[in-house]
Amino acid sequence: MSVPFLRSAYNYDRDLASVETSLVCEDESLAIQSAAEEADINTIVRRFGLTGQLPDQVAMPRSGDFTGVPDFHSAMNLIRTTQEEFLRVPAQIRARFENDPQRFMEFLEDEGNREEAHKMGLLKSVPVEAASGTPDAAAPSKAQ
Repeated sequence: MSVPFLRSAYNYDRDLASVETSLVCEDESLAIQSAAEEADINTIVRRFGLTGQLPDQVAMPRSGDFTGVPDFHSAMNLIRTTQEEFLRVPAQIRARFENDPQRFMEFLEDEGNREEAHKMGLLKSVPVEAASGTPDAAAPSKAQ
């Protein structure tokens, strides 16, 4: 009967065993190290707290008439996309609406909430064009 080999710090090389049993990736990294700070969630939250501006690539949920959705599959994809976009909204704002996308959409659709939505950073202002003279030019629009 053979005696089992028991490893200890004195009878084998840990570094060699690690290299022999591990995955070694020698490919060039595709991570963009220069974007590390701007991708850090702490930096994003801090900037939002200071400026009230979300990162540009965040798409805010949209409301609209979707009666023209052709089939169940398309409707479910639309609902899933809307839920994913709602989850991109900062947690404090979602909590304000009890994490309910329907309450959030109702809030945005009510014209009386425009000022509060603007303060929350949910609406972008459209630059006023002096030459146009239309009242809609100064009205904020929903972020896309």
